[in-house]
Amino acid sequence: MVKVALIGVGNVASALVQAIELAKNGKEIYGILDLPIKPYDIDVVAAFDIDKRKVNRKLREAIFIKPNVVDKYVDVRSDVIVMRGPTLDGRVGVLSNIIEESEEEPVNVVDILKKEKVDVVLNLLPTGAVNASSFYAKASLEAGSSLINSTPSPTAKEFKDQFKEKGLVILGDDLLSQIGGTITHAGIIEFLKNRGVRVLKSYQIDIAGSTEALVTLEDWRKDLKKSIKSSLISSYANGAEVVAGTSDYVEFLKDRRVSYMVIEGLYGIGIPVRIDISLKTYDSFNAVAPLMDLIRIAKLLTQRGYSGAVKEVCYYYFKDPPEKVKSIMDAKKSLDSLLNKLLG
Repeated sequence: MVKVALIGVGNVASALVQAIELAKNGKEIYGILDLPIKPYDIDVVAAFDIDKRKVNRKLREAIFIKPNVVDKYVDVRSDVIVMRGPTLDGRVGVLSNIIEESEEEPVNVVDILKKEKVDVVLNLLPTGAVNASSFYAKASLEAGSSLINSTPSPTAKEFKDQFKEKGLVILGDDLLSQIGGTITHAGIIEFLKNRGVRVLKSYQIDIAGSTEALVTLEDWRKDLKKSIKSSLISSYANGAEVVAGTSDYVEFLKDRRVSYMVIEGLYGIGIPVRIDISLKTYDSFNAVAPLMDLIRIAKLLTQRGYSGAVKEVCYYYFKDPPEKVKSIMDAKKSLDSLLNKLLG
């Protein structure tokens, strides 16, 4: 059993909690690793949020409350109550118009994590909540819990040494979707490079109807995400000009995301090639398989005596890991090698 605490009860939390429930009901989760710890062994024992519509509600209800837009796929059997976390920078800018801040006093997060014996804290806060991300990293350290940072905040970079000293695992930063625009974009560029194509320029536009898409309309959040996405794809593109980043919000799309990618290059004697791609996915469920893997891997790593920002895991599952590799294939080989050690 892996005991998990959720930081933020938004759309990704809704998708993950439902997927765990479906796994407990025998549903196959496509694309996850075959590990000794199974997805139905994941137990969400605590959840924190700041929205008064969710605080003090049962998690099984809170995951379907606005502004969440993920559809209901299963009745979740959970009596976990969503607790009031500290606001910090979780309600800055456009979020102040989306979140209805609870008037409740924040709970003592460290005490809750200790009481529930949380193995893994999962940070699902909005893009830009840097101070809140740091708060929960410090709380995890004090409580003796490992941490997964799915947000763009540079938490794994900043706290990796402290987690290592404490004998705890921290994994991050900025989760890569299972089959989202960024990993698809990077994968196609890597394929072209392996076929001898000289990639010259490429761009990616993402449109969605989730809260995350809305908040990234703010320039500073958009620039943060654009920088991380472009940097990852550029690292695979051998100096090509790359621009990637969420560009617009369309409310009726809800959790659907549409990604457009254009890649231009040269092959043969300098003949031009252009690839245009439209990718349509459900955004929040793109996080489910990677998070299920990461939660279970974090537990296994701790059991085997690993600590800090384990690079082989961060390489493969995150857009902005503390250290980077130059190809998706290299990242996968590193992960496979680590898993062989863990499971051998």
